[in-house]
Amino acid sequence: MVRPAVYRQKKYDGKIDADVIRTRINSLKPIMVEQATNRFTDLESIESQIKSIVEGTNVATIQIPFYLNVGRQLYKLSNKFSGQTLQNEACLVKQKWVARGLDATLIDQIADLFGIDTTGC
Repeated sequence: MVRPAVYRQKKYDGKIDADVIRTRINSLKPIMVEQATNRFTDLESIESQIKSIVEGTNVATIQIPFYLNVGRQLYKLSNKFSGQTLQNEACLVKQKWVARGLDATLIDQIADLFGIDTTGC
């Protein structure tokens, strides 16, 4: 049975009640801040490692943020996937950034930080 649009609208309207959202956020805020703090710490460490890898080569300074983006994308994938799925997704990230002009060897080194072997991509 197909639900009428009016029913869907009422349900949506009920879910976006400001008081309900405020209550949820207030009760979950300590956990959310704790988890975000942990992620920020991890990202800082990873970005520092990536920057030291990239700065050790003859990469133009303007390209460093792109390599940091590669690392952020791989970080996100490594928290979401594992095994062959992670490998496949990492290969897609590598191919995308190589097509945009980044060095494949440096991307392989960045992937190694996450325990991902992208040399065969």
